[in-house]
Amino acid sequence: MNSVVKLKEQETVFLNSKLVCNSSKTIQPNILLRTGVFTPIGRRSKANYVSIDLSNEFRNLELCQQEGYDDVSIKGVKLSVETDFKIWCGIILSFSELGGLSNKITLKFSQFAAYCGYPSKRFDKNLRRQIGDSLGRIQSQSLSFQRKNAVKGVHTGLLAKAVFDEVEDIVILVADESLWDLYQLDYQVLVSIKVLKQLPRAEVAQCLYLYFVSLPEKPYPISFERLKIRLQLRTTNKEANRLITKGIQKLENIGFMIGQFIKKNGKNYYLIEKRYSKLKDVPSHRPIERYFLCPEQKLIRDENFVHICKK
Repeated sequence: MNSVVKLKEQETVFLNSKLVCNSSKTIQPNILLRTGVFTPIGRRSKANYVSIDLSNEFRNLELCQQEGYDDVSIKGVKLSVETDFKIWCGIILSFSELGGLSNKITLKFSQFAAYCGYPSKRFDKNLRRQIGDSLGRIQSQSLSFQRKNAVKGVHTGLLAKAVFDEVEDIVILVADESLWDLYQLDYQVLVSIKVLKQLPRAEVAQCLYLYFVSLPEKPYPISFERLKIRLQLRTTNKEANRLITKGIQKLENIGFMIGQFIKKNGKNYYLIEKRYSKLKDVPSHRPIERYFLCPEQKLIRDENFVHICKK
């Protein structure tokens, strides 16, 4: 286990893994942000069972390199970005603050709920039920590590064990120590919980934020088809494009980023021009600027979104 140094304002640093957390920001694995682990789930939708191939994303994990695992997947009920991601952030903060000496930690419900970003006025029976249910969903996620065409394999989860004791009003969390370096893969991504709070009940925009914040500087135009896969939208292309466009507009309106909508060969893309770590004041309901890429890669604006490029 990494050594821990406590800082002011509930901040913690893992000296070896460079994991920094506090009450308003949390470091998340780049893998989990760019895959569909946390997705939009409507209030009337049933939580469907999903399976996601993480073989490529987990290839640098120490466990995979030591044991030669090249077939990695996560299976379980869908995890929502609205609730389950908050609880996952609380789990990360809990281990960063209290997990310096053991992979098993026990803390009061009020402390854990605060780590999840909930205000004290919400510490009621309904929140206890929500957090208890969410811990169950997260713990039920099954991570499988196997070798292709071989019998050997390991099956674990995002959490080895999660207990919510309503009588004692405590939360017990147990992590699989073999997965600690999951949080050191690639580069670390700083996620602001405050940004997510500005997108209440806007799960598509929240998921888009988690994806966009994990991208490198000056990314290539991102196809709506890729975003549809990330969001796991099971709807028509027309409706998916509408939801994605609306979600991107929300992110622009809160001042997280500015960019351009592009269309090429009949396909929709979004080009990020700039992202802001601290939200920037922008005009509300900024008009959508649409562009088309002709074969020579030139940007030509068209107010009516009609393809006018010629060879």
